[in-house]
Amino acid sequence: MAKQTKKTPSKTKSQKTAPKAYTGTLESMVTELNLMMGDFLNIEDINTSLTGKERMRLIGAGVRNYGFIDKAFDIARENPAFMPAQLSVTDIWNDMHDFEEVRQIVWVLEKFLQAANEVMLLRGDKIFRDALFIYNNLRELTRARVPGAEPLFEALLKFFRRRPRPGETEPTIKELERDFNKLVHGHADGKIVIENETPKKSGGVRKVVDEVYRGKAAVKLTAEAEEEE
Repeated sequence: MAKQTKKTPSKTKSQKTAPKAYTGTLESMVTELNLMMGDFLNIEDINTSLTGKERMRLIGAGVRNYGFIDKAFDIARENPAFMPAQLSVTDIWNDMHDFEEVRQIVWVLEKFLQAANEVMLLRGDKIFRDALFIYNNLRELTRARVPGAEPLFEALLKFFRRRPRPGETEPTIKELERDFNKLVHGHADGKIVIENETPKKSGGVRKVVDEVYRGKAAVKLTAEAEEEE
């Protein structure tokens, strides 16, 4: 009798397109890094960060300074008779070893930070483009006058509006006419609202709101004559 082979069920379309489960690996790494940082601070007996003035008082061991340190230590080891009384070859070796260990940690962390920054940039680009897709979809729904779409579109639109800079001039008549023509011919998104109060005994005010959706929002107030002529 022939042996029957058990067929594995094929994945459905929804199973194939389902997002991968979050394993928590990165979250665990963050926890481990925090624990490692705590251990490092305890080993080095560092409780607080250095202030700016404290850092300025310290001399670093950059490329040039490190070359001087290495040469001075070589001379001291090869000529023990000229060693300072407060130093020993063992002290020098221990100090250099401790520095090299910390420098290796810094190098690894710098490479890690560069890799993490690149991944963060890639993922940031992805989620921004997803948000932009939502924004563009709401814009099309607003153009189609779908009920409820406009306030949602307006909530996202404010992030693209440039705030007027201090001392920036108000929109001119030509600019308002240009924006009006773009709106009429469907070449831009936005609105232009004109509110006018006829001058009485107190001064009248005309308010022009130019909100053409190209990253510009401006309000123009024009004070009318205080009295009718």
